[in-house]
Amino acid sequence: MHQRFKKFLINISVLILSLFATFLILELIIRATYEFKFRPKGRANLPITKTYRLAGNKNLLYELLPNSKAKIEGKDYIINAFGFRDKKYRIRKANQKRILFIGDSVTYGWRISLEETYHKRLEKLLNDGGYDVDVMGMGIPGYNIVQEYHLIKESALDFHPDILVLQIVPNDFERTVSIQTFREGKRLTLLPYHDFSIPFVIKKTKFTYFLMRHSHFFKLINLKLSWLKNKKNQDFTPDEMFLLGEEKSFQHLVKINKLLKRKSIQFAAVIFPFQKRKHVYAYASLHEKIHKKLEEIKVPFVDLYEEFNVNRKDDLWIERLHPSAKGHELASVILLKFLVPLLERSE
Repeated sequence: MHQRFKKFLINISVLILSLFATFLILELIIRATYEFKFRPKGRANLPITKTYRLAGNKNLLYELLPNSKAKIEGKDYIINAFGFRDKKYRIRKANQKRILFIGDSVTYGWRISLEETYHKRLEKLLNDGGYDVDVMGMGIPGYNIVQEYHLIKESALDFHPDILVLQIVPNDFERTVSIQTFREGKRLTLLPYHDFSIPFVIKKTKFTYFLMRHSHFFKLINLKLSWLKNKKNQDFTPDEMFLLGEEKSFQHLVKINKLLKRKSIQFAAVIFPFQKRKHVYAYASLHEKIHKKLEEIKVPFVDLYEEFNVNRKDDLWIERLHPSAKGHELASVILLKFLVPLLERSE
């Protein structure tokens, strides 16, 4: 009996070591050969390339081309002299307040007119309410928090806002990896590469979260399983997502706060959610982390998740990533209530 048990232990030990060695070999092979980034189909967030250019600042990668314009699906996209889809920026009047929104395609106004964007609607609501406030929108499609930090540092501070509001969405916590240029006839196309958001197909626990953070092999397993599930069932929705750029993004959120504190500019944030699929919102834990971090660094914020997803109407969305004109209108009303106390406090 003793010999049998000893042999059993040896066999189990050999099996465990073999599995570990196999895992290690696969891990090394995947690290050497596989990159967790994807090439978006079509032109991704750069639909008309004549309104974009490569940025001189390598941390931004690309930017909007000043004084350029395009017409997409009947909507005019006019870029001002400073490289943003907004009105011509004016010299600030005496005693006038200024609110500046930094963001991505939501602030840019994806597939809606400039007048329908939440920040232009907010400006009208404020002025109609007797507040002399200049509201500026600096949104560039595809930008994330790391790029937005450099945009604030390089451009936004020159406009001396009283309040700077960071517009946040869940995929701000991906990392922009690189950008490729290629020619389509006479036209230059910019194609950004982003990291994957990886779904937890294997249920999230402390152990699987550890593996997701440190193992390329485990990430790839989840990624391939999610593709298989989507292939078989188009309605597959993971309970939670792992974002490769999360830690770096939170670091830059803190850097934005410190930068604005040094400049005595009030920092605030607005969180735009993605549309919930079925009864699952895969970014719920990310929202909680954003809340905790903003509370920790004492940044006032408003999260639009409840208004857009709990009591939601389908007409608030163009598709699951971007609010419609009605969604922007709802956001402007909520932001009015949120920002008026901050404005009055800054007087």
